[in-house]
Amino acid sequence: MTGTGALARMQAAFASAVTDGDEAAVTAHLAGDPALARRRLAIYREAIGANRRGALRSAFPVVARLVGEAFFDEAARRLAAVAPPACADLNRYGDGFPAFLSTYPHAEAMRWLADVARLEWAWHEALSAADATGIDFAALAAVPAEEQPALRFSLHPSVRLVRSAWPVLAIWEANQPGRDGTPDRDEGADDVLAWREDGRVRMALLAPPDAAFVEAIGRGTPLEVAAGSEGWDFAPMLVRLAAHGLLAGFAGPQSAG
Repeated sequence: MTGTGALARMQAAFASAVTDGDEAAVTAHLAGDPALARRRLAIYREAIGANRRGALRSAFPVVARLVGEAFFDEAARRLAAVAPPACADLNRYGDGFPAFLSTYPHAEAMRWLADVARLEWAWHEALSAADATGIDFAALAAVPAEEQPALRFSLHPSVRLVRSAWPVLAIWEANQPGRDGTPDRDEGADDVLAWREDGRVRMALLAPPDAAFVEAIGRGTPLEVAAGSEGWDFAPMLVRLAAHGLLAGFAGPQSAG
C-alpha cells in the first residue's frame, strides 16, 4: 500500500474513532498509554458533539427554548447518531431535524414541534439563500395577452413556504427575544411565507388560496393552472410577490419547452 493510501486509512479510522466511538482501529497506532489515548479521543469526540449541538441550537433557537436544554441536547445527540452532517459546513446541518422530531418518541406530546422546526429551518435557509437580480418588468409587460396564461414564474431563491396544521408563526413569534413564550393564539393552521428582503428575513401569514398559488408557482406551474378555480383573483397575490422582489424571472410558452 502506498503512503498516501495508508494515510487515508488512518484518517478514516481516526474519524470513525472520534465520531462513532470505534477506537480499536486507531488506538493501536497511537503512542503512549492506551487509556490516555482513549481519553484524548474522547476530548475530540466531545468537541465535535458540542459543535454539532451548537450548530443546531443556532438554527433552531425557538425549538431549544420550547423543550429545554437537556431535551434539546439529547435530541441533537440522537440526530447525529442517525444522520450525521453530510457537509463540512455546519451552517447546512439541520435540514433533517424537523423530520427527526416528527418521529421522535419524546416529542410525541408536542405534535406541533416538528412544524415549528420546519419554520425555523425555512428562516435559516431564507437568510443564507443566494440572491437574484429580479424580474424584468419591461419584458413581462411586453408579453401578449394571449400568452400570459401560459407564463411560468420563478421565485427568488430565498422564498420558502411552510404549510402547517398548527399556529406555528404565533408560537415562533411568542418565543422571540423579549417575549414570554405565550402565543397570541393557540388554534388554527398557519401557511407562512418566508423570504429575505433588504438583508433580513421576513415572514407573513398567507390565506390558503394565496399559499396554494405560491406553492404552484414554485413548482413551475403555468399561471392559468396556478390560479386555480374560478372566482379567486390571483392578481393581488402576484402583485404582492412582485412588490417584495419575490419574482425572480419568468418563461413564456416559447421558452417553456
